[in-house]
This record gives sequence, C-alpha cells and structure tokens, in this order.
Amino acid sequence: MVPSGSRQALSKAPEPPPTGFGENTLGEFARGEPVRLPDLATLFRRRAERLSALAPGHELEGFLRTIAALAAAQHEALAGLPPGSLPGAADIARATEAGRAPLDPAEWRREGSWRWALARILEKIDTGVLPAPAEAARQALAHADAAEHEALAERFLEGDVPPADAARAVFVAAALQVAWARMAALLDAADLDPTDRGTCPACGSPPVAGMIAPGGTKFGQRHLHCSLCATAWHYVRVRCVHCGSTDKISYRQFAGTSYLRAECCESCHGYSKVFYLEAAKVLEPMADDLGSLGLDMLVGEEGFSRAPNPFVLGVMTPAEGNN
Repeated sequence: MVPSGSRQALSKAPEPPPTGFGENTLGEFARGEPVRLPDLATLFRRRAERLSALAPGHELEGFLRTIAALAAAQHEALAGLPPGSLPGAADIARATEAGRAPLDPAEWRREGSWRWALARILEKIDTGVLPAPAEAARQALAHADAAEHEALAERFLEGDVPPADAARAVFVAAALQVAWARMAALLDAADLDPTDRGTCPACGSPPVAGMIAPGGTKFGQRHLHCSLCATAWHYVRVRCVHCGSTDKISYRQFAGTSYLRAECCESCHGYSKVFYLEAAKVLEPMADDLGSLGLDMLVGEEGFSRAPNPFVLGVMTPAEGNN
C-alpha cells in the first residue's frame, strides 16, 4: 500500500510530548468543548482541499488525488441529499443511558438517502483523476441494483471488506459518510455522552485519529474524530483508545516529525494516531491520516494494530492496522 521509500526511521518518545502549538481552525477545542458535531458547510470541502494540498510529490499522489475528488463529490452530494430521519428524543435518551450511540449502524436502520448520495457521487466525481480500477468500480456500482449496494454497505459497516470489494467499498464508504454526517449534524451535542468513550458517541464508529489542541492542561486537550460521521469528542491524554489502559503507553514517530505520533498500548497492542496542531499547519483528520499511511506500516511491523481508515478497508491487512 505504501511504497518502500516511505520507510523512514522511527523514533520512540516514551513521555507524552508537550504541545506549545498555536491555535488554528480547531483551536476552539481549547475551551473544553466535549462533543463537536460535523460542520456540513465545510466538512468535505476542507477535506478535499487538504488532500489536494498533500498530494503533490507524495508517494501516494494518485491515491490522494482520487480521494480528494471523492471528497469534492461528497460535498456536492451533501448539498442535495433528500430529507432523512433521526431517532426520536426518547430513543436517543435510552441509547445514551444504556451507553450506546444513537446512530450506531448496528442499532439504527439506515434509510435510502445514502444510496441517493452514492448515485450523486458516482455521477459528479471527476473521472479524469480516477485510475482504471477505480473507474471500473464506479461503473460497476452505477449499474448495480439496490440489493447489491446494501450488501456492500453492510459488509463495510461490519468492517468485513474482502480485497475484491475494496475499490467499490471506497465509493460506498463515501456515500455512507455523507448520510451519517448529515444525521450527526442534526443531533444535539448535549444529548451525547463522550465520557471514557474510545468510539464515537454519536454513531459508535472508531476514530480515524486524535487531534491535540492547546488548552485545558499544559499538554493540551485531545479530541478523537469519527471515521464515519465526523463527530469529534474529548478523550483524555495518554490513555489507550482501544482498551482504556493508562499503563505502558509509548509513542512512535518518524524521525524529525513533531506534528504526528502513534500512541501505542503495550497492554492490548492497539495504537492510534495523534496529530498536534501547530499555527503554521492546517490539518484535517481523515486527509492527514491517509497522508501518513507510512506510519501505519511501520508501527504495524512492531505488532500494533487499529481499525483501518475507511478508504483503505480491504486493502490494509490486519497486520497493517486492523483492530
């Protein structure tokens, strides 16, 4: 997945590093906002812009440009998404009291607006940047029926994407993100309890990465960012996202890189990415996770794992990051 040239030396940082970084577009988290719902006006547009900025000269330039085009199509699909439905207030309250996420795909039956988003994405994406396998997958999905779309969605949401489905799953993942982001944005953040949650309080999905902004303590505050609905929620520093352990936590990073570290848990052998927000750097969790897949490869070789980014599900093997 990542060319051999990206295999830079890893360095270990056993102690959590101080941030000392300036504010940027996510700096408002410094005020201690426990849950932040997705901003539909900017979510996919900012993601497309960041991917486009990361692509030039990157070893995965073609892949990043493809996902940038996909994010741009997601932005267009979101603009015309038909009205959907949400759980009622009583259902949300019951789910929260039971420690469940109200939009958990295992609990909340998806409705057909996600397939409308899929059709829109397939129509609007810039096909000029698509490699041949992606274009073949786009055409196959355009001619598939609703039953096949739903079967692909089910496998994706269960995290069970075989390599043969990986190219089609990228488009399915994009459409599901559009539908779930719209639903999450309509929730009331005050109804969601992020306390001690390593999964999204809105939809129960795993985080794609954590962002640390200045504020709260001298080391800053961490917010995890959902891989499906893009909700962000507070999660304490130096604590395993997977098992909750605060013991035997260590860090890995590329030599000479200060804005990104992998937080590794020696107890469960899980890891998560942590980005540190600097004044001169504009970061977007999904985009920068894809732009740093080399770190996943190297940490995976040490035996640590996590749930892969949605856009490489079916491509990255468990040893490379599936948890």
